[in-house]
Amino acid sequence: MSDYKVSAALDVPRRTLRNWMSQRHEILAYDGNLKNMKLEPGGRYEVFPDPPGLIEFINRVRDNERALTTTHLDLSIKANQREWLNNYLATKQESTSYDSLLRLLQHFCDRHGFSRQRPTKNKVKQADIAEVQSDFAAEFHREYIAYGKECVYNVDETGILYDMPRWSRLCLQAISFRLCGRQLRYVP
Repeated sequence: MSDYKVSAALDVPRRTLRNWMSQRHEILAYDGNLKNMKLEPGGRYEVFPDPPGLIEFINRVRDNERALTTTHLDLSIKANQREWLNNYLATKQESTSYDSLLRLLQHFCDRHGFSRQRPTKNKVKQADIAEVQSDFAAEFHREYIAYGKECVYNVDETGILYDMPRWSRLCLQAISFRLCGRQLRYVP
């Protein structure tokens, strides 16, 4: 492919493309930080050999309503990824290697949306909550089957307050809008 077509396809000036070609050996031999925020998915590459497996383990333990700590994740990695763990710990100082692994696991959990919480006892089991939710959904659909989907609004997590006087706003700024001819205010 000619440099004209490549520059048009990449939307890069031809001169820049020719500079890249002349410097290709230096570019390919680069041994620095590989973090790239401009390309999808962005960020550093995942250090763990099987991130989906670790996420599946976390979800399985949490679904069973068991306490989960980074030590449990460490034990899972010891059982399933022993060779990777030995190589990782060999690259660290012996006095700080375990702390480094725990910190790496904490950052992994943060990146994938798992929060750290204090262990508390649930008042109701998750299975019981799911059963109540499915019973409510069945009852709701039986009772309101005559209404179309366009008439039913999901407000379980939305802060819409209907016909409230102005003096009772709870935030600094509210968003006003009209829906079906009625003036509504959204309070985030």
